[in-house]
Amino acid sequence: MELFIKRAMDIFETCQRLLLEESIPISKNLAPLQINHRAKSRFGCCKKHPGTGEVFQIEISKVMESAADREIEEVLLHELLHTCPGCMNHGERWKGYANYLNEKYGYRIKTSSSYSEFGLEKPESREQIHYRIVCKSCGMEIERKRRSKLVKNVKRYRCGKCGGKLEIR
Repeated sequence: MELFIKRAMDIFETCQRLLLEESIPISKNLAPLQINHRAKSRFGCCKKHPGTGEVFQIEISKVMESAADREIEEVLLHELLHTCPGCMNHGERWKGYANYLNEKYGYRIKTSSSYSEFGLEKPESREQIHYRIVCKSCGMEIERKRRSKLVKNVKRYRCGKCGGKLEIR
């Protein structure tokens, strides 16, 4: 694990230098990179620290430990772009910076990625599927691990694909 922290921090610094060399206006107020040991459904995260003004905290998931350096760069660049003014979401400005880096350097920075795109094996989920909602018309299935509004009131909802009625199986 210690090796991953060092490796990720080195890549983080390299990414910051690259963005500054390209005159992409990332924030200068960055907290040290954090490794998130619990995140399984996301590879990275960028948050503004509440009460600190504009200090950004960037995290990378421990699942990236077995990824290649290039994939770690893509995740960290993605998160660093969120520190640019007007880029906390994936709006046009964020996409413009991402497209620029993709075209110039051959990255694959986009709004979301999957385990297979990074050549990683998805970790086993400890939670099991408890509810399966099926569309009576098209057969589309929706899985839920918890008792949600959809599960409690399935008759109030329709299939997002075809508009058909839903039922729990």
